[in-house]
Amino acid sequence: MKDEATVPLVSIVIPVYNQRLNFFREAVNSALQQTYPNVEVIVSNNHSTNEVPDYLDTLHDNRLRVVKPDSFLPMVQHFQFAADQAQGDWIMFLCSDDWIYPDCVETLISHLITAPESVVVAYGEIESVEHQDLQNVKFYYNRRKTGFRTAAESINELVHARPFIMWMPGDLFRRSAYQQVRAMLSGEFTYAFDLAMLFKLHEFGDLFYVNKPLGKFRFWTVKDGKVTNDRFADFIGDTGKLCRLIEQSPKLSTYLANGTTDMKAWRQYQAQRWLLGLLVGYISGDIDAEKCKIGINALSEHISSRTTFSALLAWTVSRPQSLVLRPALRGMHSFYSYLQSKVKIPF
Repeated sequence: MKDEATVPLVSIVIPVYNQRLNFFREAVNSALQQTYPNVEVIVSNNHSTNEVPDYLDTLHDNRLRVVKPDSFLPMVQHFQFAADQAQGDWIMFLCSDDWIYPDCVETLISHLITAPESVVVAYGEIESVEHQDLQNVKFYYNRRKTGFRTAAESINELVHARPFIMWMPGDLFRRSAYQQVRAMLSGEFTYAFDLAMLFKLHEFGDLFYVNKPLGKFRFWTVKDGKVTNDRFADFIGDTGKLCRLIEQSPKLSTYLANGTTDMKAWRQYQAQRWLLGLLVGYISGDIDAEKCKIGINALSEHISSRTTFSALLAWTVSRPQSLVLRPALRGMHSFYSYLQSKVKIPF
């Protein structure tokens, strides 16, 4: 890689609020240990009240800039504030509990140097890891061929991806393109703002994917203490908004090879994915019957009309007898999780 003066500046943006200190420390260290010579690391502290501020006071690195909004911001708007502070040609979001490989930025930039100027997004493979152990890889997310994609090729690839896709951590997007899509971080999306950004960025240029693990995403469950069962309805609502984002975009909708047929299939897939999530949550005890029914109703409202499967699930959780089946169903789910851990692919 060339020296700092001849390569583009990359801004690694880390929004943080009361993150567990050991996870946050690993995230920051992974950003500061990049082999790429021209990075700035921006940590935005959203008025944390735990050990985070004291830890930040101990860091002394001329590549590090710590910022803080005037007042506490909701999560998505905080990501927007943090990204707005970036000065680089390219921006990377790094969640405060995730981790990137030392050569993450260098790998992406090395491909972008020879890629067409039309590229506005580059990202790589992501390892989903046990939240307490970065070395325990549960599965990989993307597994596609390294190379350039036009926006049309990429949107078709993503809509047909089974299982679902993820692009953070290990992502780069042009700051000039971010300025066109920053409204995706205004609060309309509660959690899926990253995917809203990814889809919206297709309106402004092409993409490059690298089939190499560049980042690690910590996989949390309700029992791990970070994710709550109240989030399911919000996630489902966000998924419906993602569908409408594509359908209502003159560019994105025309990119789809089979138009409305592709979107109908994607909606059906998303409905099946969330129904499975609700079922697994109910089996494991992470979701109670009432939250499960709320999720099923949200699916019908935002994504796809009720199916036989959703009706059967709603009927099942409404009956106290279903609790008797939980031990057997948990055994089936444990076997399912075991298979997933062996093939390293999310089903």
